[in-house]
Amino acid sequence: MVGNKGTLLASTFLGGALLGGAAGFPAHADEDAATVLPVLTVTALKRIEAAHDLAGSVTVVEGDDPVSNAVDPGAALTRSAPNFYFGGFGQPGLDFVNMRGIGPLGQPANSLDNSVGFATNGAGTSAFGFPPSLLDVERIEVLRGPQGTLFGRNAMGGAVNVVTRPADGEHEVRLTGEVGTEGYALGEAVIGGWLQEGVLAGRGALRYQNQDGDVPNVVIGGEEGDLDIAAARGTLRYTPTDDLSVNLVLGFDRDERHNNYNMYLEAPGFPVSGSDVIPENRRTRAEATLEIEKEFEAFRLTSISNYQNIRLDGLVDVTDAVLFDGAYGYVPTPGQDNSLSDEREQIFSQELRLNSSEHAEISWVAGVHYFFSDYASDRDQDSTYSPYSSGIFNTGIRSQTISAFGDVTVPVTERLKVSGGLRLAHDRQRLDLDYTGKGFPGTVSAFSQDGEISDTYLTGRMAVSYDFSHDWMGYASVSHGYASGGFERFTLNAPVGRPTIPFRPSNVWSYEAGLKASLLDERLDLSISAFYNDVRDGQLVAYDTSQLPITFSFVNQDYESYGMELQGRAAITDALSLGAGLGFTISRIRNVGADAVPGTFDGNRVPNAPKFTASADIDYRFWEDFHFNAQYQYVGKRSVDIQNTADLDDYHMVNMRLGWSRDGLDIYAFANNLLDERPVYFGSSYSPTVHTATVGPGRVVGLGVSKTF
Repeated sequence: MVGNKGTLLASTFLGGALLGGAAGFPAHADEDAATVLPVLTVTALKRIEAAHDLAGSVTVVEGDDPVSNAVDPGAALTRSAPNFYFGGFGQPGLDFVNMRGIGPLGQPANSLDNSVGFATNGAGTSAFGFPPSLLDVERIEVLRGPQGTLFGRNAMGGAVNVVTRPADGEHEVRLTGEVGTEGYALGEAVIGGWLQEGVLAGRGALRYQNQDGDVPNVVIGGEEGDLDIAAARGTLRYTPTDDLSVNLVLGFDRDERHNNYNMYLEAPGFPVSGSDVIPENRRTRAEATLEIEKEFEAFRLTSISNYQNIRLDGLVDVTDAVLFDGAYGYVPTPGQDNSLSDEREQIFSQELRLNSSEHAEISWVAGVHYFFSDYASDRDQDSTYSPYSSGIFNTGIRSQTISAFGDVTVPVTERLKVSGGLRLAHDRQRLDLDYTGKGFPGTVSAFSQDGEISDTYLTGRMAVSYDFSHDWMGYASVSHGYASGGFERFTLNAPVGRPTIPFRPSNVWSYEAGLKASLLDERLDLSISAFYNDVRDGQLVAYDTSQLPITFSFVNQDYESYGMELQGRAAITDALSLGAGLGFTISRIRNVGADAVPGTFDGNRVPNAPKFTASADIDYRFWEDFHFNAQYQYVGKRSVDIQNTADLDDYHMVNMRLGWSRDGLDIYAFANNLLDERPVYFGSSYSPTVHTATVGPGRVVGLGVSKTF
């Protein structure tokens, strides 16, 4: 495995090749006059803006990028965005991300405990809704830094907005099929066009993916890690007049996986599973979004109504035999420590906002937003070793947020712009808990709890940007972000008759400065940014694993992060383009108090926050009909816990595709994870020398064909 030094050299070489290659081209060659980079737009900030003009660090991934059909869409979202890290349990609905060192210090405590906001077409979802379906995507917008002003609660580290392809009346019928090693298969169909010329347009898409597992189970035999994904989306756009549009988007996806989140990291031959059942985890998600836009002479009125119904089903063995043998020297009795769970969440949100007209000198947006989440969980657990894992848990958490927001950009001079915004929000969350014991020593026969918390808070930002020339822009900003407090969904202390204590909210002050440039007649885009984040009361689920039974606590811990991002993209010719990105983050625990988790000290690294991330890609068309695409990602080492007892290995991801296209027919070969390095996405501690981990998929090589009619 290449070490950090080798990776930095490789990243430097790739970045130098991009910049040097572009710089070596004649700036005004007539034959290349049409070779320019496309203008990438962003709508996540509630108005259409060019990414180059935003006073902040942003990455835009276009929908035809290989990310769109990845079997691990959450991880794929991070592959082209510096300082953006995916961490997950290998179970749908339980994944999370870290951006610029800001994220859960352990694992999300409930469905709303995320530090990066997620949305599809501007409608936010919870941690259970991440990752959103990447079916028929137009672009993915990744915004770094606090985005609470316009995204609302829990966008403390940044935000991601997935924009699906619109129903625009363009005729398209496309069929795609792929087959590969490890039982991989994909089938997809897309159809779009006018239903009533100029008035009503429609678009529909279907996808199915399957892949076999390749993680051996040494207890019951067979292999784990297989997956089964299905998704569908339908879009209608009604435009009866030039100043009114109505968009209805309906979506459904089902993601079923059989992954063990509790594998022994230090086991010989890792990854191997010691589960006495094949883990089953399934997420189904249905969503409806209705967007209505009405243009007036001086402003635009927008209404976005969204409803989501999310369900998680799971069956897991919480005492992996390989892990417990290594940690405690004994193997649990098979079939005695299983957890069966059924979790449901219904989400409704409504936003009303006013925007300035598209060509107004002063750009502004103002609105109100309502968010409601109704979460319910039924969990049936058996245990031979811990009272905290024995009993029947019936938990309900209802959350609602009401907020008002506004944001404005004012040109002070021809070159100088000042922008800022505020959001005032009120949260309320209620817990209803009923627990029934199963007679395990130390547990109570029954326990109930009702609780409620509320909070009112203000988030905001201020930024200044200056155009040094037509090609160069600089900016600086200060932002205040906020992550709401709440009740943890596992209600872990109920078996011993102790109430669930709500965890406190956390907040961040973030400072950023950067430069953006469009050079060589718009054939080279560059951006560099530097940041500092001061996080107070970061939320942490803590485990005391020094002895059995394992005990749990919820604490808040201050930390900080600082670093930089460098991104570049070059249109070398109209047939060749290159891209590269490099992220660097230092994250440190601060202000460790007497109530901190044992082993935590000032200066410890924040878990799940790699010091280095890097990416590079190439897209090349040659001999008229052939095309080649390659994507590289590097993720550096990161700590598994707040005590820094171990690091997860760094990894390199390479995806490639080579194809031939003519007359709407595309035939191609592909390789996903060409190096076959198993990415380890998440780890946790059972002791200073025993850790658990989850892994991503291995190498898949295959063939595909797509036909557009």
